[in-house]
Amino acid sequence: MSNKEAKENSSLEDAELIELFLQGKEDAFNRLVLKHKEKVYFLALRILGNHHDAEEASQEAFIKAYKALRKLRERKYFFTWLYRITYNVCMTRKKKSRFTESLDSAAELRDTSAGQNEESVENDQLKKAVKEMLYTLPRQQRAVFVMRIYDEMKFEEIARATGLTTGGVKSNFFNAAQKIKKGVRTKYEL
Repeated sequence: MSNKEAKENSSLEDAELIELFLQGKEDAFNRLVLKHKEKVYFLALRILGNHHDAEEASQEAFIKAYKALRKLRERKYFFTWLYRITYNVCMTRKKKSRFTESLDSAAELRDTSAGQNEESVENDQLKKAVKEMLYTLPRQQRAVFVMRIYDEMKFEEIARATGLTTGGVKSNFFNAAQKIKKGVRTKYEL
């Protein structure tokens, strides 16, 4: 099954679960939460920078989704809609608290580590450098970069999730990629 087919099947399954929820079956929403909680959490973690805030933002996003689910018209876009809610919750939290991100919290990010041969050590160092640079980006650029690279969302999906135009998303992604590339080159003197 291709990635596109998997996304379409996932969207259909989401729509079916929403329909069950709207018919009064509360367990259907729990299944939606279980299905999407990891991606929602990691989006929040990448934007907010620490586990505690990401946990709280994830919970808040699901509560908001629960309360507003009856208003969702395009049920096949549930996942994108949920991402938009999560994105907005995170941005609101950042504006309210104005806390600074710590590069130490980047260690909480999920890391795939291969064997410890020379190539994998270089890969690990490169991944770490990219993550460090990620936390130097403005919030919006960081969010767009995360959705595109880590969550493999299309530009159009990111636009729906963030409320930006597709051109704005592409511009934010390009600028983020350039800043990360420049920062990594400077750090490794490439």
